[in-house]
Parts: sequence; structure tokens; C-alpha cells
Amino acid sequence: MGDICEPTDDLLAEMVAPYLKAQPRGLGFAIGYASPCFANYGRVRVFGNVQNQFGADLCLSAQTPFEIASITKTFTAALYARLIRSVNPNQTVADYIRPKGPFSNEKLGRIPLDSLVNYTSGLPRDNDDAGARAVSPPYSSRPYSLQGMVSFLNNWQPNLRLPSEEYSYSNLAFAIMSAIIASDGTDALPAVHAFTGKMREYVFRPLGMPAAFFNHVDLGRLPLGFQYKRGSSDHKAIEPGHPLFPAYFGEAGIVATPDDMLKWLLFNMGITQDAGLSPLLPALHRPSTKVTSDPQETDVAYQLGLGWFITPACDGRLVPICKDGELDGFASYIAFLPSSDPGKVASQAGAFVLVNADGITKDGNDIALVITNDLLTYMQNKPLPADKSAYPRSPRSVAGRA
Repeated sequence: MGDICEPTDDLLAEMVAPYLKAQPRGLGFAIGYASPCFANYGRVRVFGNVQNQFGADLCLSAQTPFEIASITKTFTAALYARLIRSVNPNQTVADYIRPKGPFSNEKLGRIPLDSLVNYTSGLPRDNDDAGARAVSPPYSSRPYSLQGMVSFLNNWQPNLRLPSEEYSYSNLAFAIMSAIIASDGTDALPAVHAFTGKMREYVFRPLGMPAAFFNHVDLGRLPLGFQYKRGSSDHKAIEPGHPLFPAYFGEAGIVATPDDMLKWLLFNMGITQDAGLSPLLPALHRPSTKVTSDPQETDVAYQLGLGWFITPACDGRLVPICKDGELDGFASYIAFLPSSDPGKVASQAGAFVLVNADGITKDGNDIALVITNDLLTYMQNKPLPADKSAYPRSPRSVAGRA
């Protein structure tokens, strides 16, 4: 491909200017981009200003924590690939049914573990309010523990489709994977600290990321988030977190700084290497099934990696591997061009956007997706589309549902 063009600070500022003008107080954007062609490989820039959860002004920098929402799924998939799939790639949930593990629901037992993390589990679609209610316990007490989730699942009679045969965006599938990782195949009920501890040991620490999960975040440092009425400038401050935390930490629970996200981007692009994680990139970034996403939901039929969505090639252009995230008050998007040999040959361009607001859109697409795709288009020396609906729509999760 041709030379990669590095974005200027003026270009980045121009991209966010209309939104900061509409909300001059409290709205912040963190934008990162990377290429092996750039000095230091990548940069982070922040724009706007933020307050903490108590309304006090907060410094906005590359060290400011953001809820990354469903981008967490890409971390959980990597942890699964390292601890379980690399040892035995053909396991099912049945391998974790008693007496080997905490699950006793036979209906769940036939789900292959790969299907839990590539959106073909057969579990009900739950990235809208109606779907989320269908897979949630019949009570609203908080916190919702991992043990409580397993107890609910063992008494649940789900309407399952055949696993591995149909696309269905399931947040619950990644929560189940976190319970499997935490259980270690033993008979003990899983504890969320076992999952979060393994994430720190096998993913965060090797990549030099001081990221954390929501229960370990100082609310005095977490930006106050805003929820926009989609398609308008109307917005309100909103409570952070998720009704099903900490059980759902494996699908949306990570809180990361822009610097953390740059490290995650550089790793996934193959620019930085880790002996334990880099060999996993081919499995994570290549299609793991012949099933694709539903184009009625996503505009295009994405191929499905482990945790990642792979945009189909179009007109010979290199198009990204991507994942979005959305929770009440936070939105995120990360994408990078595919590598010819993941883990060995570096991707040539990647970018991410974090914003402490959900529901901000441009031409029907979420603003984090729009800015990220604009950056990748610019970096490839291509003209930016005036109509941002030209970008494939991400399999968006409803705010508050990850």
C-alpha cells in the first residue's frame, strides 16, 4: 500500500470541534493512532474537559480513565486464547459442568468455548433492552456477583439456537467465559477476583497496562459521563457502571486510560511483541467461523474473529478489524488494518477513540466509530466521505447494556 499519512493535531481538533462547541463543559475526547511508519509508533491526543463523578473539575490527559465497555470483550477473548484455547482448542461448556466445574445447566453444555467469544453461542441476542431482560435474573439487586450469575444460569431454561451456526451478539456469552476462566475447571463457584487477577497477570501486566476493572476505580478520577438522545444535542449526566457488574466484567468491565488503549492497539497491530500473547494474534484476528454477522444489523456481513469483527474487503481497499463499546455515559471504538501475517508482520495503521458520552452520532453512526474510520481513511491517503453513513455500522450495543 502507499505511504501512511500521520494525522495533524489541527485535523484531530477539527474532527471534535462541533461536539465540544455544542457541549463546552464536561465533554472529553481521547484519540489515539499508530503506525510502524511513525516516530514512537503512535500518539494520544485529548480534547475538551471533564469533571469527576462529584462535579469537580478533572484533568483530562492520556492518564484519565475511561470505561471502554464492550472493547473489554477483545481482552477476554485474548485471555481465553492464552489460558484455555492454547492448551485445548476443542472444549465446550460441558467440560465445566459438575463435577469438573460450576455449571450444571445441560442446555449450556453443548456450546463450544470458541462460540462464546465469536458471537455464535446460540444464546439469545441481548444487545438491546428486550434481549437483555430475557437473559437477566428476575431481580435487580446490586452487585450482581459471578456466583449469583452461575446460580441463575443453573436454574435458567434458555431458548437456545444451535451453537456455531448463527450470529447472535451475546453479552452473556462473555460473562460465561469469564466464569469459566475464573473457575479453572474446579468444582468451586467462580469468584470475580479470580478472573480479574488472571487478566492482570496474563494480559495487563505483560503489556505494561495499569488498567483495572470498574470495582477498583476511584470515582474521584473517573470522568462524569453523559447520555445523549441519539440524533440530537439533548444530553444529561448519567451514573457510571452497569446493572450486572461485577458478573459481567468479562464483557464490559475494563476501565482503561488512553495510554493503556494505545498499548492495546500497538500489541494488536503487531508493533509491540509479547512472547505469551503475540502468537495468539492469528487466532484472534482471522475468521474463526464461516458464520458472519447479520447485515440487517450491521450494514455489512462482518467476519467473526475471537472478540473482533473483521470488515469484509471492498473494492480492493484494506478495511479494518474493529470493536465498539458503549455503556451509559461512555463510548469507544478501536480499529486497525489487517496484517498479512498477524503477530509477525505489523498492521500499517490503527486508531481508537474514547469519549465520556454515549449517543453522539454523525449521519446515523456513533461518533467514536466515525472519527476512528475518518482517521484510518486519512492515514491511507484517501478522501474522507462527506456522508459518514458510508462507514459500516458497528454491531452497536444499547447504552447501559455494553
